Amino acid sequence: MKTHAIPPSLPMQRVHQRDIAEHAGVSISTVSRVLNNVRGISDELRRLVLDTAAEMGYYDSAAPAKLQHISLFTATFSASSDLDTFHTDILRGIESECRQHDIQLTYSIAEPDEAGTAFILKKIKERQVEGALLVSMDDRKLIEQLLDLNILLGVINVDHRGLPVDTFLPDNFTGALLATQHLLAHGHRHILHITTAAATRRRTIHQRFEGYRAALQEAGIPLDPKLVLESSLGVEYVHADVRELLAARAGQFTAIFCANDLAAIGAIRALQEASKRVPEDISVIGFDDIPTAALFTPALTTMRIDCKEMGMLATRRLMDRFLQPAATSIRVELACTLMERQSVGPVPVPES
Repeated sequence: MKTHAIPPSLPMQRVHQRDIAEHAGVSISTVSRVLNNVRGISDELRRLVLDTAAEMGYYDSAAPAKLQHISLFTATFSASSDLDTFHTDILRGIESECRQHDIQLTYSIAEPDEAGTAFILKKIKERQVEGALLVSMDDRKLIEQLLDLNILLGVINVDHRGLPVDTFLPDNFTGALLATQHLLAHGHRHILHITTAAATRRRTIHQRFEGYRAALQEAGIPLDPKLVLESSLGVEYVHADVRELLAARAGQFTAIFCANDLAAIGAIRALQEASKRVPEDISVIGFDDIPTAALFTPALTTMRIDCKEMGMLATRRLMDRFLQPAATSIRVELACTLMERQSVGPVPVPES
């Protein structure tokens, strides 16, 4: 396959498919098939044609000049949930960008199972959208199927390494590392971690567990399995599990690091019902910084994620990919910020 240098004057002219074919060293029919997203073209050949077309300033006058329609799919967002602000803030960021650039946005909730996968594929084919965003959907097979459809795709709060898809998520590992180090800096050495069951733990949540473990290791503290509480991370579930843990006196701890703020709120409720003061007796730190965190008593120390910014960045990348479909996929991890409030204090001094 031969290639030719592209004259600098060509981008100023109306470029035709035959021009692209000549400079890429391929047939006009190959150029046509690539530009019309016809299957059966190798990735290498497709990249060559698209890169050549972009460098030559090619545009299709029959094609829209910008992204027109995005479909958003999530397995967890619920408009009726006052506490699921993590996902509503992501949606606000996506909506903000779509509104600013006059892009139609449709969103749907799909169960994380085979029926949900079939639903998403059906909706995308019916709507004939150029782009789609998946939020907190961990089905790797679904992502692979959508990539095969040659639509513009981005994933948010999902961690699938090795897939050629634009990915936007919090830096969960470093955020958890910093949260645990904050407790260690206050003298805590027996830190309970509340997470989900290992068998069902999403990779994003697992990275928070790994950050907790790494912080302990750096401090020379061995991981104690008794200080890892597996729960469902909802307020009521964690409330019940911590209450049971306290009643059984299974594992002694002076601080709790929760994998999300809802778990932290549930844990504080259980501690208060057991006449444990926060933070005088036990410190608690969360993750996400939902609005309720600052209003809770005591105000919750937590790791803040700019979820709105995450949604905005993913939408902007989808718009960029519309103009450069062959661009290399990117992975963006947003830094987490420690929000110091009233739920963390020094390790309590034992009574004489």
